[in-house]
Amino acid sequence: MRTNVMNLFAVSIAAIGLIACGEDDRGTDTSPVGEGTGGTAGMTALAGNAAAGNAAAGNAAAGNAAAPSAGTDGLAGAGMGAGTGGMNAAGAGGAMPDPGGMNAGGAGGMTPSAGAGGAMAGDEDYAKYHDPGTGPWEMGSADECKMDSSRVTGSENLAVFRYGKLCHIQGGNTSIANWSATKTLGGVLAGRAAYLVKDVARSGPGTGPILHEDKLSDWGVSTSGLNADALLNHVMSMTAFNANLAHGSKTFSYDTYGTREISRIVEVAMVAAKQVAGLPAEDVAFMQQQVFDKLGMAESSWPGSTIGYGWMGSLEDMGRVGVMLAHDGWYGGERFMEASWVYRMSHPAHEDANTAYGQLAWLSTRGGATSMGADIDTCAPAAFWPEYPHVGSEAPDCRATMGTCEQEHDVGVFTAAGLGGQYVTVHAGLDLVIVGHNATSARVLWEAVRPAVVAMDPMFMGDEMGFCEAYGSGSYAPDLLVPRVAPTK
Repeated sequence: MRTNVMNLFAVSIAAIGLIACGEDDRGTDTSPVGEGTGGTAGMTALAGNAAAGNAAAGNAAAGNAAAPSAGTDGLAGAGMGAGTGGMNAAGAGGAMPDPGGMNAGGAGGMTPSAGAGGAMAGDEDYAKYHDPGTGPWEMGSADECKMDSSRVTGSENLAVFRYGKLCHIQGGNTSIANWSATKTLGGVLAGRAAYLVKDVARSGPGTGPILHEDKLSDWGVSTSGLNADALLNHVMSMTAFNANLAHGSKTFSYDTYGTREISRIVEVAMVAAKQVAGLPAEDVAFMQQQVFDKLGMAESSWPGSTIGYGWMGSLEDMGRVGVMLAHDGWYGGERFMEASWVYRMSHPAHEDANTAYGQLAWLSTRGGATSMGADIDTCAPAAFWPEYPHVGSEAPDCRATMGTCEQEHDVGVFTAAGLGGQYVTVHAGLDLVIVGHNATSARVLWEAVRPAVVAMDPMFMGDEMGFCEAYGSGSYAPDLLVPRVAPTK
């Protein structure tokens, strides 16, 4: 394992940390739906324990993050990391005690990791996370949020959610068009359907669980205009149009409207849903019942058909999606979607095409990205898989052009991003979600909120440079209660 406990201990003692930040590149798009300017932004999420100045006693689980990225519609990017086990008590063979003070969030010690001898995390571990369920958001105090809201800078229209509470909101909570953030919502819809049919036996075409290695034709969905051999992981990573899908031959092209390929994942989901009695087999009804209602998104709507755009939603509803993803698909005291589905959304799908895009979400990167995702922000952990090649890709490494492919915590930041500055940025390592409407960029949102978070961070106590150094490199993840485990199928 690449985790270095001595280095982590040194980082803890020196109180040196790092943050994940996004880039402020701005792109324009010729899209008639108007997905024009909107900065790119990275997101960071760190895995592990290491809070309360106790990194050595805490978790040193593997982690990653990704630098900002933005599509051809100039949307913000986000990062996701990939890591395996930790070097804490869990990684050594069991779960770490839960004294309630080993994590910066005060939520208890680290849960078992996939490290040497460690147990795989179960849903009982995710139950340590808190979220609002379907009820109204509870406004968290400064102490509960570990955030001094008076230090939020600028006048961006944003909301901050931490530890399952609404910690700060400014500029209003109106439900507006979220444009291409709908793409990530589409990934959530498909992930929800996949979870609901995961135990259905496959007896022929159009039956059984939804697998990333299925073809569209396996579900009776047209492959017109696409490579007939493309898998669902190609469809969701916007690479299914390539005539040659071999490693090294693929390119990434942003499916702005969702009409070229990505919306076909909704068709797959609806065919699959027909297998379960009581599930709506019509996309709008399914989204309402199985996503909006289950997550308590009372101020959201979606017209159906395309996931290129169409989601109308408030800041508070966007926060619910972000919190569910930050907790690896756990919400309302139950599993909403598989952690492995969230993992594949938030990690690079095909590094040869784009290291800054997963499956319907933007990622932070350290190189190898295309289009607006090409900018590197060293203050944001990059999304790496723990080992290469990985499931779904033959990439021999992460294609980093700076630094290495190694991180201690698998906590890359990732983002849903839409035209005109609609963002949902997930910092899983901090149990933090930042959302914005009509914002300058996801990076600007993070920069506006970061001083408020660092001011009350128990290890760095206002030392933003030290926090950024540690968090950005993937060495500090005080609030990731369940280490992430990369799927193998």
